[in-house]
Amino acid sequence: MKALEKLLEPSVSHRFLATLFFKNIPSPLDLRFQRISGLGRELKVNEHHEGGANEGSLYLPDRITHPSLVLERGVMVVTPLTMIFNEVLSNFDPQYVDLVIMLLNHHGLPICSWTVTDALPMSWHTGELDAMSNTVLINRLELAYRDMQWLGVRA
Repeated sequence: MKALEKLLEPSVSHRFLATLFFKNIPSPLDLRFQRISGLGRELKVNEHHEGGANEGSLYLPDRITHPSLVLERGVMVVTPLTMIFNEVLSNFDPQYVDLVIMLLNHHGLPICSWTVTDALPMSWHTGELDAMSNTVLINRLELAYRDMQWLGVRA
């Protein structure tokens, strides 16, 4: 009974790991992020009204859309990810990245994962420089991606 209760507990969001792949080669420097958002899908639909029937609508599927994937972490040494962002945003040279994001349990073992394919860097923002603060300077990296697949026991 105790094992079943443990399985039904919601997962915490603070234990995760991201692995980025550049041309199928993982980056050993781009693993840890403070925050990752934008893992999702939405089905866009077209509303269709049938002639003479005013009480309801028929919804037809149109396409699947994804929000932008946002990775946030402290400013650090140059990594393959920051070099790719610089290349895309400075030289208009599109380069794609694949990612595997894993949610971990309290033992550090994966509970579920998201695989993001063909992610294209589209925005890079560095946090505010503030001489009156003693906080970590954050880079916010935003990517548009082609597909996201979820795999695991929990959603």
